[in-house]
Amino acid sequence: MNGLPQRPPLGLRTIALFETAKGALAFTAACGLLPLRHTDLHAATDAFLLRHGINPERHYTRWFIETVARVTNHHVGQIAGLAFAYALIRFVEGCGLWKAKHWAEWFAVISAGLYLPLELWHYGRHPRLFTAGVILLNVALILYLGKLLIEQRPQQLDRPTTPTAPS
Repeated sequence: MNGLPQRPPLGLRTIALFETAKGALAFTAACGLLPLRHTDLHAATDAFLLRHGINPERHYTRWFIETVARVTNHHVGQIAGLAFAYALIRFVEGCGLWKAKHWAEWFAVISAGLYLPLELWHYGRHPRLFTAGVILLNVALILYLGKLLIEQRPQQLDRPTTPTAPS
């Protein structure tokens, strides 16, 4: 062995970049929400849709409009706070994965696994190719990280343990 630290696998670094990108997107969204705390959100949504030529009768557009109609200015601050917290979690996870930290791999497996039931439920209600792709990507990510964790386990078990002194 040459003494240099071993570089994390490309797959792990790719996942780290993806998690960091999700964090950056959440951070950007949170920053964009903060100025809207004292705005008529329903009017701003209508103006946005009209300006961009988005059909308000489409399923997700209608859902978006109805959701915005229920949001108050107080909720916007809470949503921004949650988005900042989510961004921080994704940044920490991405950094941990980039450095091939064992805890970050476990965290990534658990967090990806937590999304699966919701994604499957959503796919059952609205089967779309995109949703199926997200599910397959999440399963592939879980399997890949699980494989890395299993490969690391024998190495951890082979380490000598320090004997404890009898008391």
